[in-house]
Amino acid sequence: MRKGIAEARSATIEFNKKNLDQLQSKGYKFVQIKGLTVDKHYDYVEPHYLVLVPMKELPTDPLKRDIYEPLGSDLLYQWATEKNEYPEIVIANNLN
Repeated sequence: MRKGIAEARSATIEFNKKNLDQLQSKGYKFVQIKGLTVDKHYDYVEPHYLVLVPMKELPTDPLKRDIYEPLGSDLLYQWATEKNEYPEIVIANNLN
């Protein structure tokens, strides 16, 4: 599990409006939001990183959905235009 967490943080692309638009053009509809600490543990209370994992569909099992946001949401585009240093927001590069 720790290997997966480390890979999730290391294989990322920049979070900006252009990349959000590219995700939508590739058919992605949601991002799952993962909070990670500096030492790569999941934490949603005081995360150091927010990793946005692109998803084309939500899992059918509600227990596996976790925290997600629709790609076209105003919130994501607002985050993409703000210059916040903390927490750092990146997009997981799991694009096929």
